[in-house]
Amino acid sequence: MTIVVSVCFRLAFWQWQRAQEKQGYLTQIAMRSDNKQWWEAVSEPELLQGATATISGHIDTSQWWLLDNQIVEGQIGYDLIVLFLPQGRTEYHALNLGFVAGDQDRKRLPFIELPTDRISVDVEFKIGEWSGFTLATAPNQSAHHDNVLQYLDHAFFSLDSGYQISPLLMIAKQAVFSGVRPHYQAVVMSPDKHRAYALQWLLIGISAGVIALFAYKHKNQGASHNE
Repeated sequence: MTIVVSVCFRLAFWQWQRAQEKQGYLTQIAMRSDNKQWWEAVSEPELLQGATATISGHIDTSQWWLLDNQIVEGQIGYDLIVLFLPQGRTEYHALNLGFVAGDQDRKRLPFIELPTDRISVDVEFKIGEWSGFTLATAPNQSAHHDNVLQYLDHAFFSLDSGYQISPLLMIAKQAVFSGVRPHYQAVVMSPDKHRAYALQWLLIGISAGVIALFAYKHKNQGASHNE
């Protein structure tokens, strides 16, 4: 029983630490998010990790890609990836607009009609490795479509588009047009949820300790009566 109590307390402490880390991360994101000054930090991209901004510009409507194997609310589909040129800038950004539902027939792609006018979009920045975990050896390994991707890769977009592409990946935080649902979350579990788990493990540990104490007293009382 001592081991059980010790494990519960350790888990409670770990969840509390995770809550503090998440809270610190969210605070840093809030401090970094500056709608007017985001472009000044491009020379130091680490300052923009997780930051958000509202940016105006144009989507290159001549080409787009679909990131495969996405599931949102039990529906299978893709993430729509476009090239976005912020107003007043010369460097394009890969922009994840969000989820589009797929067809049961994998050979048929969703109908995509991109806006040609200037748009304003709330985005979150992601730096570093774009791909995440993947077993694919190349981004475009689809058997049916060249623009269906298994993972995102900065070098691929530069070569495939012929444009200068920023190392900052943009992820839309709100829908730009109908049929596309942003779903990316930088912090999946909130600090409050971690604190709730910490309290839960703490109460389990205390309960286990109380049960062990009563069992120990009951055992000793039984032994004294037998004597």
